[in-house]
Amino acid sequence: MSSRLRNLVQKTIEEKKIKNRTIKKKILSGKGKLTGKFIDKLTIYYGLAIRRNCNSVQAMKDAIWATYYHYSSTDKNPQHEKCPNGPESWCSWQRAFSADTLSTFKHDYDPLPDDVLKAIKPLYDELSNDILLERCLGGFTQNNNESLNQLIWKITPKILPAGSKVVDIAAWIAACTFNEGTKALLSFMSKMDIKLGPNCHMYAQIEDKNRIRLAEWKTKSTTKEERTRRRQERKDALDIATDAGPLLYGAGIDDSV
Repeated sequence: MSSRLRNLVQKTIEEKKIKNRTIKKKILSGKGKLTGKFIDKLTIYYGLAIRRNCNSVQAMKDAIWATYYHYSSTDKNPQHEKCPNGPESWCSWQRAFSADTLSTFKHDYDPLPDDVLKAIKPLYDELSNDILLERCLGGFTQNNNESLNQLIWKITPKILPAGSKVVDIAAWIAACTFNEGTKALLSFMSKMDIKLGPNCHMYAQIEDKNRIRLAEWKTKSTTKEERTRRRQERKDALDIATDAGPLLYGAGIDDSV
C-alpha cells in the first residue's frame, strides 16, 4: 500500500512553464491530499484490516474499504457503513450513532478531494482483490515459503541452466528435506539401490540435530540479534504511530495482531 501510493503521487506530476522555467508540481500531494504522513496512516490501517480479519476474505475487504469511505465522508454525505459500529469504534461517526448524537455531529477532518479518491480507487480495487486476500487467510507469513525457495535454488542454482525436470526433482528433494530433514535423502539413495552404512545414518542424524539446534538458537529472545531486531521493530512502530496522527489512538486500536 505504501509503495503503491507513493509511486502514484510520483507519477502524477503536472508541469507548468513560468517565465521560461519548467515548474513540476505533484498533483496528488500537498495539504489535504496524499502527504507522507497520510500515506503512512492508510498503510497502517490496510495492514490492520488484514491482520484483524484474517479468518474471512469478506471481512478483510470490508475493513480495507472502510478507510477509503471513511475519508470520503462529509457531513452531508457520510459513508461509514463499513466502519466498525458500536460505542468503542475507532470511527467517530459510528460512536456518535451509538450515542444518538448524530444531529450535532461534525466531521473533525476534511474529506479527500475527488481527484485523489478517483486516483486511489483502482489501487484499493487491486489490493482488496479476493485472490490476493485469500492468500492472507490464517494470518500466515511467507517465511516458510521463502525458506523452501532458498533450498530449491540451493540444489539447482539459478545461474546454471536447467530444464524443467531438473527443477522438478530439486523441488521434490527440497520439499522432503524441508519437512523431514536430511534423513529424507537416505530414502532417495535407498530407492536408487545405493548401499548405506551406519556412518551415513549417523551423519543424517547429526545434520538434523544441528539444523534444529541452530533454528532454536536463532529464535531465542535472549540472543543479541533477536533483541536488536525487536528494539528496531518497536522503534519503527512508534515512529509510524506518531506520524499516523490521533486517529490511531482509539478504543481497541492497540489489540494484539
